[in-house]
Amino acid sequence: MPKLLISIAILYLLVLAKSHSKTTILENNYAISIYDMGKLIDYEHYLLNILQKFANALQQRVDTIEYYLEMTDNDREKKLPEDPIKHFRITRRLYSDYLNWMWFMEEQPWETLVNDIIAIAPQMPTLKDIEEAIRGLSLIQWTYSLSTAEMAKGVLQDIHHNTSLDGMQCITIARHMVKHKDFIRAKEWLMVGLKMYEADEEIEYIYSQLGMPLVDFYELFVEIQDSLGLRFLAMSELQLAIRNWPEKVSLQRALSRLKINIRIGKESAKKKEKSKGVYKKCCSSECRPTTKLYCLYNTTASYFLRLAPLKMELMCLDPYMVLFHDVVPDKDIVSIRNMAKGRLARAVTVSKDGNYTEDPDRTTKGTWLVENSKLIQRLSQLTQDMTNFEIHDADPFQVLNYGIGGFYGIHLDFLGEAELDNFSDRIATAVFYLSDVPQGGATIFPKLGLSVFPKKGSALLWYNLHHKGEGDNRTAHSACPTVVGSRWVMTKWINEREQIFRRPCLTSI
Repeated sequence: MPKLLISIAILYLLVLAKSHSKTTILENNYAISIYDMGKLIDYEHYLLNILQKFANALQQRVDTIEYYLEMTDNDREKKLPEDPIKHFRITRRLYSDYLNWMWFMEEQPWETLVNDIIAIAPQMPTLKDIEEAIRGLSLIQWTYSLSTAEMAKGVLQDIHHNTSLDGMQCITIARHMVKHKDFIRAKEWLMVGLKMYEADEEIEYIYSQLGMPLVDFYELFVEIQDSLGLRFLAMSELQLAIRNWPEKVSLQRALSRLKINIRIGKESAKKKEKSKGVYKKCCSSECRPTTKLYCLYNTTASYFLRLAPLKMELMCLDPYMVLFHDVVPDKDIVSIRNMAKGRLARAVTVSKDGNYTEDPDRTTKGTWLVENSKLIQRLSQLTQDMTNFEIHDADPFQVLNYGIGGFYGIHLDFLGEAELDNFSDRIATAVFYLSDVPQGGATIFPKLGLSVFPKKGSALLWYNLHHKGEGDNRTAHSACPTVVGSRWVMTKWINEREQIFRRPCLTSI
């Protein structure tokens, strides 16, 4: 089927769906996280199947019309027919055929397909999902120092992922960055998108129909240049745009704003670039604070380990931090993930007023494993063997899934005296890695200059409190953005109250 026909089919069906639906996709309250990739793929296949059916229906109608044109090709006369046969043929067509063709063109057999799209609209991604996806891309770009042009080509950390962005997607990212005052990077994305747009100018009508006309690129370019203080360049581009699109009212408003900013000498609104520092370095490559540490078989944390020692790697002695290798078998990992998958929900944090709220610095989904199955009992015993701590009073296991771009900003696991009240503080944290991550997803401790990349089946343990029971701020940590893959972890926070005989608090150190 010709690409042009498919493009027209897609556009027409989308326009029909939009005109028939009372609620646009962006107005829905239901949000699909960017990390629920299975559902997104299912929806994509569902909609592409509808578009293919629509394209097939259109092609069938085009074939019918072309066959009719071939039938009448010999009868196309520039002068009046001289014989009665031709006269009758033309008369009959004008009397009957073209009335039927009018009904044929008015008929819309794809109405059912339009309704199928409307039916699934409430499950589509929302504006919030788009913004979180772009924020994830932006964070990946900043953390791993990726080139805008390379990202747009699908090259991430020198690995080409056989995918790329188009001009519409680039300008969408640029708009988001303008909204968040990141004008320098917004300009980079806009210029990359503009080059792609110019390369695809033969299908400009598709861009315009899908809400991205060329004038939008100029308009956003002018806004960015104005914000960066390059106003005379912005003025020349804006005047060119007005000559090309004199009917565009928004360009006239932009011209008025630009003239006022030039007259008053308004300062540029450049966003300061965050320092690279340890965070970016240790998210990109594994960091170790010292090379004098070593690996050993742990046989002392419990009597059971004398029979089945654990492979343990010392990561840091102060604060104490160790990495256990091959502690969770694949069959248990599969069971854990299956238990969690149907219950994952957007993770929340406790705000200063005590309410649970979504945190923009924590883009992940999670659930608590509160059941007392044999698997949970076995994992609890494993945690106790690993740590030599009592865990009867510990929090339940929490399973977390970080999808593409998912991360958790720098935070502390201990609560501190202000938030404790009648609760026991978290003396230690154990993080079980339930998946490998092809790119990104490291657990990083910036103040220690230490990072650990996920390895399926391993577990990281560290102490959150000093020997006196006070919180150790050096344990501030973060989950670096996931670039490629899906980061599955399971955490266990171990409380201090039961450890009086396991790790007693000291009055002095």
